[in-house]
Amino acid sequence: MVLAINADNDGRGRIREFVAENDLQQRMLLRGDGVGFQQYHLKRLPTVYFIDRKGDVVSRAPGYQSYEQLENSLQKALRK
Repeated sequence: MVLAINADNDGRGRIREFVAENDLQQRMLLRGDGVGFQQYHLKRLPTVYFIDRKGDVVSRAPGYQSYEQLENSLQKALRK
């Protein structure tokens, strides 16, 4: 499952626009209330986390990720 967290707490309308403009398919947490910054120590947006089946963070990558980088991280998470 993929989950996106709206760190800025934008309104539903703005989130719907963003999702439509970018053809996003993942679930979106609309009001993160700082969860990303507080619990996951975000410093840059976007930051991609891969979490294995046990719930352990396998990788953390701040900033834009190429398709190849995302694919490698995903494969690593699936091997755990």
